[in-house]
Amino acid sequence: MPLIITFFVLLFGSITAVVYRLLTHRERMAELEARRPYITLQLPPGTSVEELVGGDELTRQIEEACRAKGIDADVDFE
Repeated sequence: MPLIITFFVLLFGSITAVVYRLLTHRERMAELEARRPYITLQLPPGTSVEELVGGDELTRQIEEACRAKGIDADVDFE
């Protein structure tokens, strides 16, 4: 009987440690994501999103400049 209780205590302790570790990791990743800068670029008047889906020259230049400085840039069109 003590062997079964010991097994369940170890199992419960292990599960608790894993859940705590995962929650700590999620919190740390959320903190890093919150510190990540978000930049909004205003496009010149008359530029439509349909033209930009393929990417225009300005967007490519911005992405290249970001890569040259080691910045991971995600371009989203709204």
